[in-house]
Amino acid sequence: MVAGVGSRLVKKVRHLPKCLLPAGNETILSRCVRLLKKNGINQVIVTAGYRAGLVREEIASEATVVTNPFFRATNSIASLWFAHRAVDLHDDLILLNGDVVYQEKLLQTALQARPRPLMLIDTSRIETADYRLRVLDGCIIQQGKELPNDQTTGEYVGLAVMDKGFVPMYLARVMDLVENRERYGMWWEEAMFEIRDEFKMPIHAADVKGLFWAEADYVEDLERIDEWFKTAHE
Repeated sequence: MVAGVGSRLVKKVRHLPKCLLPAGNETILSRCVRLLKKNGINQVIVTAGYRAGLVREEIASEATVVTNPFFRATNSIASLWFAHRAVDLHDDLILLNGDVVYQEKLLQTALQARPRPLMLIDTSRIETADYRLRVLDGCIIQQGKELPNDQTTGEYVGLAVMDKGFVPMYLARVMDLVENRERYGMWWEEAMFEIRDEFKMPIHAADVKGLFWAEADYVEDLERIDEWFKTAHE
């Protein structure tokens, strides 16, 4: 998901989608696609929005690029709706926010972790956590930015993995939310939480404590990313 404007980085990003900011010797997006393919993800779908033409120029030879033309008025669930027709309903699915820079081991942890569906959590981040997850017996039972520290197990990393048996149910819920209930302002993760709450289906958490990741939201995040690449040895 790379459709956003990146308004909190406007002075740094300027005319670029923030997924095209540098990550080492690559862009954030190119590096993400390379790591996915290196680790066995053969079909990659990128949902662009802001300056979609630049995204297409960057990655069209390596991935399927679809566009959310309403990126300024919608959230990531709408971006996923525009991409859902390209998703293979007979295969597993990994979903991730395209502004996250992570070390390769984090991706490998996500792909190897069981059971699914699962979302990544970093239990080393509580005080500074943005989107917070509360986990009980390995399952996510509560989420949100307003969770107090004493109910926060860790910070959500922005990546989920689901088995092929869960994918049709999940995409059907996304379609229902967008097409029937007009819930364009939701995040794609919220469709998973709706399924959990309605059908009592657990969403599991896989901990990536100790592994590097950063969501490129603020200038300070970009500085952390730059510093990590100076010493990273993947």
